[in-house]
Amino acid sequence: MDGTAISSADAVEPGPAESSATEPRDLRFALRAATDAAHRRLDAGFAAHDLSRRTDYATFLSAMRDPFVQIEAWLDGADAADLPPDWPARRRADFLLADLRGLAIGAPDTLPEPLPQGLAGAEAPGLLYVLEGSRLGGKVLLRQVLASSDPDVRGNARFLRHGEGARLWPSFAAWLATRPADAEAAAIRGALRAFALFETAQARG
Repeated sequence: MDGTAISSADAVEPGPAESSATEPRDLRFALRAATDAAHRRLDAGFAAHDLSRRTDYATFLSAMRDPFVQIEAWLDGADAADLPPDWPARRRADFLLADLRGLAIGAPDTLPEPLPQGLAGAEAPGLLYVLEGSRLGGKVLLRQVLASSDPDVRGNARFLRHGEGARLWPSFAAWLATRPADAEAAAIRGALRAFALFETAQARG
């Protein structure tokens, strides 16, 4: 698969070495570095998928389902101070579920386990970093979906199309850059937790 569902800023933004020498390293670069190995593992797991094919597309959406439902449900209950002010407009789980229903794939037999109640609120930016970063790779994946010869595949791209034209990644990156310096460790824990959820879902097939 050319691209990834769980891509972060590296697809389009300069890395720390390419930034201005006077520009301070902000939280997104720390998150990017800390999650690089997990990101690459997830990419490798999806590499053989062709989302123009109905079965591959269904497999991809199914792997996205539980992590998005789990993470978004937890973020809905997080302190507003740990989230960007437009968080509700960024939610995509409902669009993903609608696409699965459109492909005649219903809800799983069992609901995903909720995230631990003891999860620190300061981990929210890291969890959200993984969800928001996936929009970048999603642009590549959307091209595969829209090139499908299957009208059901082309007609169920709500999840990948969410936020088209809204520049949601740049606005999220700008918000992330405002996070305090002492937010880094917790945000990294959150991002790694999110990647672990996606890797577990991917392994289930």
